[in-house]
Amino acid sequence: MNPEEQARADRFVRAPDRHSFTAAHGCLRLLLGAMLGDPPQSFVLTVNQYGKPRLAEPRGIAFNMSHSGGIVLIGVASNIAIGVDVEALRPVPERSQIVRRYFHPGEAADFATVPEDRAETAFFRCWSRKEAVVKALGRGMSLDLHRYRVACLPRAAPELLALEGETAPRDAWTIYDLDFGARHVGAVAARHRPLTVSCVMFDVARMLG
Repeated sequence: MNPEEQARADRFVRAPDRHSFTAAHGCLRLLLGAMLGDPPQSFVLTVNQYGKPRLAEPRGIAFNMSHSGGIVLIGVASNIAIGVDVEALRPVPERSQIVRRYFHPGEAADFATVPEDRAETAFFRCWSRKEAVVKALGRGMSLDLHRYRVACLPRAAPELLALEGETAPRDAWTIYDLDFGARHVGAVAARHRPLTVSCVMFDVARMLG
């Protein structure tokens, strides 16, 4: 990592968060180096106005990162803006209030029909899809959660059903669900159809020593 990235890592209070941040950026640089043929430490990373990381010198490569509960997720694509998100399943006591107050009305209506024993997974599955979409847009959380809708029912295929300003998002966008075991869910999204996704898993702790 460069000094700016190290300073950002040092601002995390919890050690696991610092380690995840360091692992994400270290692995990203290794991936970029392998794809572009340059030393990993040579890349200069910056962020857009909403905080999404990007290469300071565009090279036809887009990437996005997420980490939660010991899982680091990195998405890299050629000439396609993508968003990724991973979420560790965990109790959220105010889950119902969050959905009713902040989510799209259609999502809230869907959640009202989900049995309680499936609600936690459905919530984080929906959240990961929404995060992936807004990160693909490069908007971060500046786009209010109620202004776009993803499929949320447990058996529903991942789709972007509504997006403010777009008339047919389900025909233009692709969302893929990612699974990392029983206690994590994730998603990747892009305004591109069709979208081919290949997944490779690494033991980051072993890679980074």
